[in-house]
Amino acid sequence: MSAAGIICEYNPFHKGHQFHIQQVREKTGADTVVALLNGDFVQRGEPAIVDKYVRTRMALAGGADMVFELPVRYGLSSAEDFARGGILALDSLSFVDYYCFGSEGALQEQLEQAGRYLAEEPEDYRKQLSHHLRKGFSFPAARERAYADCVKLTAEEREKLFMPNNTLGIEYIKAARRLESSMKPVVIRRQGMGYHEELTGQQEEPGFLSATAVRSQIWKGNFAGLSEEGMDLLKKAPCFLHSEDFWQMCSFAIRDRWDRLEDIKDLSDELANSFRKNWYEAVSLDDFLNRCKTKNMTMARVKRCVFQTLLGIEKESGSEENFPYIRLLGMRRSAAAKLRSVKKTKVLGRLARDLEELDKKGREKLEQDIKAADLYRTVAMAVSGQRLPEEFRRQVILVD
Repeated sequence: MSAAGIICEYNPFHKGHQFHIQQVREKTGADTVVALLNGDFVQRGEPAIVDKYVRTRMALAGGADMVFELPVRYGLSSAEDFARGGILALDSLSFVDYYCFGSEGALQEQLEQAGRYLAEEPEDYRKQLSHHLRKGFSFPAARERAYADCVKLTAEEREKLFMPNNTLGIEYIKAARRLESSMKPVVIRRQGMGYHEELTGQQEEPGFLSATAVRSQIWKGNFAGLSEEGMDLLKKAPCFLHSEDFWQMCSFAIRDRWDRLEDIKDLSDELANSFRKNWYEAVSLDDFLNRCKTKNMTMARVKRCVFQTLLGIEKESGSEENFPYIRLLGMRRSAAAKLRSVKKTKVLGRLARDLEELDKKGREKLEQDIKAADLYRTVAMAVSGQRLPEEFRRQVILVD
């Protein structure tokens, strides 16, 4: 009896994700598939199109057995921190044997080699990384070039290796190695569209759509790429949110933290000054982001910093070595016995009760997740005109 974990966003859950779960079961022989779901704000610095509860129901309908929430301090973060938090969370469950992720053409051997190398950070690599950063490349671009220089990859080989899903996979392997996790990596070859690819007017549906294409179609009133059950669940969502829906909140948060922007997790002094300079002129979130974006900084990082400011996610000293809690969002009743195996952390199911049982540090971290859910809910109610349950009234979703 084994369990396989998938660190995911399911924004939203579509046929490609369902295929991935099926492949995970076949490749690992696992009787339980655990989805570690990013919450209401996703890694690239945006609100999810629908809330984590809709996405949990979709994941369970699509083949997952258990769905836990990745805390927002990791979910709304760089690929390195996102991966570290994901591996730490799965490892804390004690019963997960494999961590599984999608790959865009790269072989597992190539990804493992890169993950091991970057975990060790040899001197030659650090020198090359500094060299490319001084040339003005963003950190992800500098890292790719430094690794390629050290292991003698061509530009074409580098580009293929560091595609979006591959980059996350490398980070998972690096994190697992540094944390000395016993979980084993399993790579599933991505099928269908590329990561950010979208449908064009003349294009036929090319197998599995990307989540980017699925979201784009949903905002147009089309539910292409979803299973029938997934479509039915998604249609019950109160609304589909855009980043722009949060602009007024984000604008207020930036002004409210005016003299403390440098405390925000990924905000450098340079970017904090750019926030203060461009806040006066920006008429929308998109306008603000484009004004703040620079050559040596990815757009995803700028977006993450805006939403980190909204949620008050600040820099922390040192690295978290243990999870004080992990929140269960939903599961099949048949998987409940797995919870007895959890030894390294506390599984949360009822917030009102569980919040009181955490120590001060654990409560502070959980309150950050609750704040993220509350702000998301506030905007969803404003957009939909519907009253939605607040976080303390939510219960674990149970299915047969």
